[in-house]
Amino acid sequence: MLLQFPFENADKVDRPQPIPKNFFRRKTIGGNGHENLTLIRLLSTIIGMMVPEEDKALEILLDLKDLVELVLSPVFTEDVIQYLSMKISDHRQLLQEVFPDVKLRPKHHYIEHYPQMIRRFGPLVHFWTIRFEGKHKVFKKIVHDAQNFKNVPKTLAYKHQQLMAYHLSLPNFFKPSVETFAVKNVFVNTLRPEAQSVIHQITKSTTVYRTSKIAIDSIYYATGMFVCTEVKWELPQFKKIVDIIVNDQVLFDCQNYQSWFREHFRAYEVTAQESHEMKTQSELHDVNPLTAYRKSGQLHHHITTKHFLILS
Repeated sequence: MLLQFPFENADKVDRPQPIPKNFFRRKTIGGNGHENLTLIRLLSTIIGMMVPEEDKALEILLDLKDLVELVLSPVFTEDVIQYLSMKISDHRQLLQEVFPDVKLRPKHHYIEHYPQMIRRFGPLVHFWTIRFEGKHKVFKKIVHDAQNFKNVPKTLAYKHQQLMAYHLSLPNFFKPSVETFAVKNVFVNTLRPEAQSVIHQITKSTTVYRTSKIAIDSIYYATGMFVCTEVKWELPQFKKIVDIIVNDQVLFDCQNYQSWFREHFRAYEVTAQESHEMKTQSELHDVNPLTAYRKSGQLHHHITTKHFLILS
C-alpha cells in the first residue's frame, strides 16, 4: 500500500518506509521522525476505505493522529489546551481497553504533562528537537564517510569547521525571503479577469511573471497544492493554487473548494467550485500548503492538516 500510494510534494520527500514483516517482533516499524509523521498523518487516507468505521484499533491510531496535530500546533487557546488534555485521557483509556496486555511506556506518562508545559512555555513545537536531530545527521554522515575512529570528536570538529567555512564563503549563504523557480513573463490581459483586476490595483505594468513553484520564507508553494484561507461555519475553507503571479508581491490565484469533515478519516473532504480568488500569503489563515489525495473509486479529495487549526 505504501509503495503504491501517490505521495506528492513534501510528502514525497518524507514518504514512509515500507513496514517490515517482522515489525511485531522488533516492536518498531522503523523510519525516522519525518517519515513516521507522514505515515500517521496520511494513514487514514491510505487504508481508511478498507477498515470498518467502528474499528477500535483504527480509532486508537486516529486519536494518536489528533494528538500529534494538537502538539504540533503553533497557536493555542485555553479551550484547545483543555481539548488536548481530554484527547490524551481518551487515547490512553481506549488503548488499555482494546489492548489490555500492552504495557504503557514512559512516553504515555510524559504526554500527560504537555498541557501544563504549554501553559508555562507556549507551543511545544518551538522547543522540539527535530532541528538538533537534523544537525546530528550531518555528524553521522561525517563519521560514516571518514571511517576514522581513532579520535572521533576531533574529526567531527575539524570537518564541521571546514563545512561551515565553505558555507560562509558562499555569496548566497542566506536565502532570500522569496525564491522563484522557472518564471515566465506573461501579459496581464492573458490572465483571468479577476486576476487582472487585482494586478491593476498593484502595478501599471502590462506584464507580470508567472511560476509554478515558489518559496516564501522557506515555505514552498506549488500549483496544485491547497491552502487554508479562512474559517467559515467552524470549518476551514481550502483553496487550490492554480497559478502563482510574481510582481511587486506574490499573488496566489486560488480556486474555491467546499469542505466537510469526515470523522472516519479525520480529514477534510473537498469538492471544487467554479469561483476563484486572489490571495497573498499574509491573507492565509494558515501559511502551510497542503496536498489533497484522491484514491481510486473516490470522487472527492481528502486533505489532512499538518497541525491543529484554530477554528475561530
